[in-house]
Amino acid sequence: MFKRIDHIGIAVRDIQAAAEKFERAYGLTVAAQEEIEDQQLIAALVPTANVRFELMQPTTSDSVVGRYIERRGEGIHHVCFEVDDIRSEIETLKGRDVQLIQGAPREGFVGEVEFIHPKSARGVLTEIAQVTRRTETDTDLKLHHITIATPDRDEAAATWSKNFGLPITRKTEREGAPIATAWLDARDAQVEFAQQTSDSGPLARAIESRGEGVYGIALDTEDAPALAAKLTSEGLRVVEDAEGDNVIRVVHPQDFFGTLMMILQRES
Repeated sequence: MFKRIDHIGIAVRDIQAAAEKFERAYGLTVAAQEEIEDQQLIAALVPTANVRFELMQPTTSDSVVGRYIERRGEGIHHVCFEVDDIRSEIETLKGRDVQLIQGAPREGFVGEVEFIHPKSARGVLTEIAQVTRRTETDTDLKLHHITIATPDRDEAAATWSKNFGLPITRKTEREGAPIATAWLDARDAQVEFAQQTSDSGPLARAIESRGEGVYGIALDTEDAPALAAKLTSEGLRVVEDAEGDNVIRVVHPQDFFGTLMMILQRES
């Protein structure tokens, strides 16, 4: 069973520039960095209060991450979940006919790891890790949820719940927006599957251009207006969108490694 989200992998062209941007914009700093020669990349862990970002810079253009950037540009590459016993988890996944990349664990940046093919995870390259590398931080910024764009929220949520042991906690239809969602509990964060219920819209366009998969991530903080102001002062475009009594602040993906970042006000 998947325990929690350990990190979100982001492919970048220049890891030093990316780390500096994370620090200037969000106050998040690199806690560990290493060149992983057999994977032809440099990796750095940037922790929030509950999960980490893994920045990945390819050292060769024909590496896995290098080819990803060439094909899709900078942005979210994978989502990693922590497991207690990776060998047992691999056997469980095989028994559920989940397609794995290797079929056995290998040593990775955060511990022993294996990858699940996007075909078995609704378009999301999904890593599992028996984590041995821990990092600390004093930030209050947390991952609230990841959003996965899908043409069928019920089927997608059921697939993840069955294969990965993440319980479905609720389903919603957004007021004033043709979007249906299903939410899965990932311990101290959540996974949202979002379906466009009209013929057009941002989710539908994302699926048409990139396929089913991660659409964006939401961070929450104790003072969202202050963080939005800081982001704006760093030259990032922040769009505010009111949903009822809530205000969602969205960082333009072109301003942050192709990654749509939502900023939420933490509930008191």
